Amino acid sequence: MSPNYLRFFVVVFFFIFACAPDKKETNELLKQEVISIHDEVMPKMDELKKLKKDILQKVENLESDSTSNSLEIEKLNKIALDLDAAFEGMFVWMRQFKSTYDEMTPEEVEAYLLEQKLKVQVVNDQIKSSIEAANQEMGN
Repeated sequence: MSPNYLRFFVVVFFFIFACAPDKKETNELLKQEVISIHDEVMPKMDELKKLKKDILQKVENLESDSTSNSLEIEKLNKIALDLDAAFEGMFVWMRQFKSTYDEMTPEEVEAYLLEQKLKVQVVNDQIKSSIEAANQEMGN
């Protein structure tokens, strides 16, 4: 191999590694994505509880009015359960989320954060969809 080829490969090698993002930096960005997905819906936790209370009040009113409302009552009870499951889902996710990764390799951290991103996105979607269903039912 001629010296020019060797120099070329050395330059290309250093260029590739100099331009590649640092794994820790990439993982930090991924962690911020996970936190952002969480932060988008965390302020809605009070709304979940309020809507559940409103839905259950509507159920109570329907139960006292007539027995012919059983399908509507069943639908409302399901919405209330979905609101409660979304609320609980957030706290289950938060309890199991690790924010420090001292004993993990950068590759393990990346895999962990990708898994957490999927999990918190499910929670995010549950919160949004249950709020939307409750608001539609309440006419909001």
